[in-house]
Amino acid sequence: MIGIVDTCYFLKRGPFNQSIKKLFVSSLVVKELKNEESKEYFNLHRYMIEIREPLDKYIEFVQDFLSKKILNLSYTDIVVVALTIEINEIYSSTWIDSTNINNIEEVVCLTMDNGIKQCLRYLNLYDDLTFSSKIYKLRCFGCFSMYEEKLDFCKKCGLNTLTRVSVVQNENNNGTILLKKNYKFKPKVLIDKKGVELKSIDQREYIHFLKTKGYKCKKKNLTKMLGDI
Repeated sequence: MIGIVDTCYFLKRGPFNQSIKKLFVSSLVVKELKNEESKEYFNLHRYMIEIREPLDKYIEFVQDFLSKKILNLSYTDIVVVALTIEINEIYSSTWIDSTNINNIEEVVCLTMDNGIKQCLRYLNLYDDLTFSSKIYKLRCFGCFSMYEEKLDFCKKCGLNTLTRVSVVQNENNNGTILLKKNYKFKPKVLIDKKGVELKSIDQREYIHFLKTKGYKCKKKNLTKMLGDI
């Protein structure tokens, strides 16, 4: 088994079973291990750890993918996901025959971060029956419309009343919305670089804001490797 490890796994001293032969860790993860306990735990397994950074195309793919999902990951977490994709691709591209069928290694991401788990699940790279399939959606506080993509304004009523909510899915992909008790809506203020407040989806300044923000990302060839997501 080959493991890609995130910061949280070292901080919480996650277990490494005997089947693990090698660990890949980003230098960004190492920099986040600042207390003595986590450093000591890292050094305890240093003999099988390789410090490695994913190629830029994998990082760009994850960033582009997340731009379409309501899922917030730190840059270090994005790198962990990108490294998992890259290492998984390297080992899955090995030609299997009778001479090496028993030597093919499973690639897993060792993490206790639910955001990373959910991102990997979206990419079909995380399969744990004990992990609650909780996703995030945007819900309009005014008309109650639900959206799976990132938006600033509600498409139906056009108001700046979108809030992020958790949705738990069952085995039939039926979702249950989790709402906070006694939640009080606080409208967010969206301002462009010139200090103009953006209040509606059809506002001229907002249309210009979208163009300068670069919402239309280029499609990466990497999507061909993972299929339609």
